[in-house]
Amino acid sequence: MEELKELFGPAFGPALEAHGRSFAERLREDEGFVAEACELFEEGERRGEFPVLSELLAGASPEEREEFFRSGWVREVLPTRRPVAREPWDHAPWYGNVEAYREDLYAGMALGHPDLRAFAQEWLDELARVGYYGMEEALGLLLKQQADDLSAMPGPLPVYGEAFPVRFEDTEQTVWIRLDGPRSTERGYREIVVSDEPLRTDTAILAALTSLEGRRLDVGRLRERLPELMPFPGESFFDRWKAALGEGREQILRDLRHHRALDYVLALLRYHRPGFDDLPVEERAGLVADACAHVNGFLETLRKLATFLEHGRPGRRGPTATRVTARDVTAAVLKDVDGLTYREIGDKFGLLLPVDFGHKGDHATVRKMVIRGRKVLEQALGAEGWRAHAEA
Repeated sequence: MEELKELFGPAFGPALEAHGRSFAERLREDEGFVAEACELFEEGERRGEFPVLSELLAGASPEEREEFFRSGWVREVLPTRRPVAREPWDHAPWYGNVEAYREDLYAGMALGHPDLRAFAQEWLDELARVGYYGMEEALGLLLKQQADDLSAMPGPLPVYGEAFPVRFEDTEQTVWIRLDGPRSTERGYREIVVSDEPLRTDTAILAALTSLEGRRLDVGRLRERLPELMPFPGESFFDRWKAALGEGREQILRDLRHHRALDYVLALLRYHRPGFDDLPVEERAGLVADACAHVNGFLETLRKLATFLEHGRPGRRGPTATRVTARDVTAAVLKDVDGLTYREIGDKFGLLLPVDFGHKGDHATVRKMVIRGRKVLEQALGAEGWRAHAEA
């Protein structure tokens, strides 16, 4: 920058700082300026001046030097223009009012978001900002959502002030008694409100974690095996799996092959139920099995929703194409890659031979499976692509 000021004269620096790119754009159109700049630089370079510029332009052709003094120097002396980061609440109708934006977000804003991916990102940013409240560690009680509040944006009931927790020992359920509820229009005083609603943000985060960490498990098998597989206090299911691996107990390895999903359930129970590890092993095993059953139900409901949104029909379930397609694709692979006959493929799938196979030599069911599977593969890879893949 100092060498450019020296080259172009003392007015260059203040003019550039005052007018920025508009000044640079005007100079670009001035052919006389460009020619004079090139000439001054070459004269100064011969005298040993402008070492920084000389190094920058070393090896450049005359045309490249001319282009530099026409516009390339702008990249060297002006900071890169970056788009100004704008938050969702900077736009209309909020104009920077974060709280008004959050009120609308929690009330439901899908109507104004045709871009579902961008809308999902806004909610994910909000959940990251709020975080997981979970339990009040000092009391070991779950926080609850404000009840009967005119605000659409829920906040956790505090453990101080005008809200008080009550835990029912028989069920271990927590409710919150709020003394500063809405003022009664009939009696004039603030009503007492009872809340047992979990925080919406906590529920959303729990749903995301469960969809990512959960796994559908054989709960019936778990109920039989969990009493002998339950970790000790401070242990994990993975610890039990490692121990079984070292001892060569293959049955436990098979039963704990989804130990990661079990450890997720265990982490939930240990966090939300202080003293979980102090319970009798049968009770702990029962809680884990019940929690896994709820995870199964949640994952299945989520799968059904996603499947329906993709290709469901009014009043009908979505087609169960995946299992049939997988079978047909396997049949095509067995035929095109392994070279099995229709009869051999039928044997693989446990299909009975047609009654007329003896004189026709055709297994129509398997043949149709192979044709369908090959069609799927060719649709995905192209006919030539599938042939090349099969050969490979």
